[in-house]
Amino acid sequence: MTTPPADRLDERYGRTRQRGIDRRVGWTLASAAVLLGTVVLFFSNWETAAGIEAKVVHYEVRDSRTVALDFDVTAPAGAPVACAIEALSESFATVGWRVLELPPSEQRTRSFTETITTTYPGTTARVHSCWIVESD
Repeated sequence: MTTPPADRLDERYGRTRQRGIDRRVGWTLASAAVLLGTVVLFFSNWETAAGIEAKVVHYEVRDSRTVALDFDVTAPAGAPVACAIEALSESFATVGWRVLELPPSEQRTRSFTETITTTYPGTTARVHSCWIVESD
């Protein structure tokens, strides 16, 4: 098998085909991407860990227009907190909604019982979300 003249000249003078990207550069970029992904995953959980957690303890459908909700809120001590609670229908549509402003407390975990008035019969209740109230 004969080698074409252009390939023989390249071989003689040490010229080789350039790959699109050097392996070292590729491994460096891949390592940096994995490291960046790990950092993002680690710090994205930071807000949740240092933030607020709400847990439903019990709910009771009292009648066709009222649902009671017992829930615990864990938040930083001394922080004013607001929570949105909702009652849901059988098809999980929102049929009642309230936003509660919870006063600051030195206790991290507190228990609350609230009643939600509904527009249609509710079958369950939940804490939709809680957040720290920013003071002006």
